[in-house]
Amino acid sequence: MKKIVFGATLFVSIVCAQVAMAAGAITIAGDPCTVPLAKKLGEAFTKKTGKNVEIDGAACASGIYKASQGMVDIGVSTHEVSLAYLPAGTVNTVIARAPTVVVVHKSNPVTDLKLQQLKDILSGKIKNWKEVGGSDVEIQNVLLQPCTTTIFAKRSAPFGKDIKRLAPEKPGNPVEGTNKLVEGNEGAMGLQIYGYEGANVKVLTIDGLLPEAKTFPSKYDFYQDYNVVTRDGANSDIKAFVDFALSTEGQEIVISLKHIGVRK
Repeated sequence: MKKIVFGATLFVSIVCAQVAMAAGAITIAGDPCTVPLAKKLGEAFTKKTGKNVEIDGAACASGIYKASQGMVDIGVSTHEVSLAYLPAGTVNTVIARAPTVVVVHKSNPVTDLKLQQLKDILSGKIKNWKEVGGSDVEIQNVLLQPCTTTIFAKRSAPFGKDIKRLAPEKPGNPVEGTNKLVEGNEGAMGLQIYGYEGANVKVLTIDGLLPEAKTFPSKYDFYQDYNVVTRDGANSDIKAFVDFALSTEGQEIVISLKHIGVRK
């Protein structure tokens, strides 16, 4: 039964993609971590060129697979693990760096963590906010986004097996879920793409730093590449979209979402 359902879903995805392509729209599939920027770029590109851009959120790295199979024109991902398996016949272009930040409940008195303190929290050595100058509240880790957790695990230390984790009752958009869980729990600490944090959470500095042009990446190196994957021989409209993302106008949009531009 599962194979039948999967096959039907795949067939519908291919048909929908083919219909959109036939209509002349540029189709993009991306991780939840990539959709907000893709939408901003798509809206600006449409306004500039008149070419429609359709964007669909997908599971991490599935956009790259869909692009390689011709199901969509472009796959976008910040999950760096996927690039180790980049399908043959595809081309990757990095259009931005997506920093990850630590977010906490607005009432949390902590404003900064030393890098070693962060490592100790993620490893499970530190379990209460009072140990880093906060209130006597258990730390609850919100680790919903593979693209962010992968980076922190590599740059700091593997997550402890016994750390307190906070997860939603039902699976959903991990970017939105992170904001919601941190907003609603005094002891929560989440990992979030910078620029995607909700209005009701607080971003902590690490060693007094946030990611910006002056600190990134030499002093603040928690980030992923924003990867744009297309097939070899992509048509002129697809190439124009990628070029737009790298243009001065496109890079201004990148920076407006607190990502780091790649155009010098």
